[in-house]
Amino acid sequence: MSYSTAGPSRLGGSAGGGTGNGSGNGSSTPVGKGVVVPLTYDLISSLKPAKQFKDAFGDSSPSTSFLSGAQNPHNITSLSFDDTGDRLVTASNDDTFVLWDCRKGKKIKTLYSKKYGIDHVRFTHKPSTILHASTKGDDHAIRYHSMHDNKYLAYFKGHTARVRSIDMCPVDDTFITAGDDGTVRLWDIKSNICKGLIQDVGGSAIAAFDNLGLVFAVACSDNQTIMLYATAEADMGPFKFEPLNDVAFESISQPPPKPIFTSLQFSNNGDYLLVGTSSDVHYVLDSITLLPLRRLVGHGGLERDKQGNKAVQPRRGNSGEEVSWTGDSNWVISGSADGNVLFWDLTRPAGEEKLSRDDVRDPDVDKSWYMRRIPEIQAKVLLRGNGGISRAVKFNPRYSMMAVGGEDLTFWLPAKDEDAKIQEGW
Repeated sequence: MSYSTAGPSRLGGSAGGGTGNGSGNGSSTPVGKGVVVPLTYDLISSLKPAKQFKDAFGDSSPSTSFLSGAQNPHNITSLSFDDTGDRLVTASNDDTFVLWDCRKGKKIKTLYSKKYGIDHVRFTHKPSTILHASTKGDDHAIRYHSMHDNKYLAYFKGHTARVRSIDMCPVDDTFITAGDDGTVRLWDIKSNICKGLIQDVGGSAIAAFDNLGLVFAVACSDNQTIMLYATAEADMGPFKFEPLNDVAFESISQPPPKPIFTSLQFSNNGDYLLVGTSSDVHYVLDSITLLPLRRLVGHGGLERDKQGNKAVQPRRGNSGEEVSWTGDSNWVISGSADGNVLFWDLTRPAGEEKLSRDDVRDPDVDKSWYMRRIPEIQAKVLLRGNGGISRAVKFNPRYSMMAVGGEDLTFWLPAKDEDAKIQEGW
């Protein structure tokens, strides 16, 4: 399906402050940039593929395995919206990254990182520059690139193993990285010297800033722990840490498998922390107490192999970019191994300040919640995909538009939205 005249309609003019870029998420939007109009069930349910791009890669032909002769289709591995919502950048496993015009619904340019590889692409606060992780070589540097000039501006070296997350601070040019070397590093774009280092958090880590940039969270799969740090006092250690213990896994095996944490993102209102995993579950935590509030199920985790099979012990698979918040903090959106896109409704109950749990009064006093089941919810909206894994999924921070990446790139719009006809046209 396509509609030639409909472009994305603006959501209340702009998105509110938040960390949409997240470890797994769209662009980060500085605080005080406007008000988000909440997404409704009817609007989300009406989303349809408006444009599908088969040319979302540098080379449209799939690669061929030397050993088996089987074709391995290229995949979009990460994507990021800029602060304005007008631009999207996608990165793929053929070492290319593509800049897209969201208002006109078209490709702007294709760029290459054949020497370094590219993953976890993130816009800075300028629509012409990005950060990305390296996938080739052994320096594991973060690279700062100007898409306008097509040149690298700086390299941020220090990680000794694969980088698993990059997140821009929503209020300044600080960014945070974490990876398989068990370290978390704070940087400033203006200097390639690491400005903050957390050593050995217990294993492979991911990290993300809160909506004000005052706090950042770290998640470690090996010890199943979530930690909170004050950005200005990161060297003092975490001021809060809790295990993310999911007793539902005890029915699978003993000892129970440990889900691999692959993405981390605070909601724009600062109330919640989303922990994405490669398994068939994501988690929404209270951002202050770290109490697990909801267990999100119904999707197929991206730990699955090409045949759709999963092992007893969790695998990272293709996970890391498939789950994120919408800008209004009321919905979590996720891709799935079957290609579908799911939305969970996290709207707070009427009269309540935010989501809570009926079985836990004070999580800081009553620690028995560690051994209780986390309330589980199914997705409220399921959108059928076009085939292939929905590997990278984000909702535009400024427009009623969704981008879904996998073996191609698809822009989704409300099916009947007369207000979506913008001057440039699609």
